[in-house]
Amino acid sequence: MDAKQVVTHYHNAWTGGDMAAARPCLADDLDFQGSIDAFRRADDFIVALTMFQKMLRSVNLIQSFYSESGAALLYDCDTMSPAGVLRTAEFFTVKGGKITSIRLVFDATELRKLMGG
Repeated sequence: MDAKQVVTHYHNAWTGGDMAAARPCLADDLDFQGSIDAFRRADDFIVALTMFQKMLRSVNLIQSFYSESGAALLYDCDTMSPAGVLRTAEFFTVKGGKITSIRLVFDATELRKLMGG
């Protein structure tokens, strides 16, 4: 699969709650850095993503950009938490048909308050 296919499949899978379909899109040594957490293993990231996905009402994709080696997505996560809607930018690097890195950016202020931070 090319970068667009891998990222689209991954995004549709996790936002639909299908982590079993999302996980094969990720390299085992995924380098994830987000506004709250960082992970160096895809399996650890999937655990956190599963917990986050459970607090979602919906995800609305606003814009997407693709290249041969990656992608950028802009979307809103409507959460069931007091944090409400989180405008999110996600940047992917894809190599060998797998997502090797993700940079996730959103305003984590309200989520940090909920987490006691």
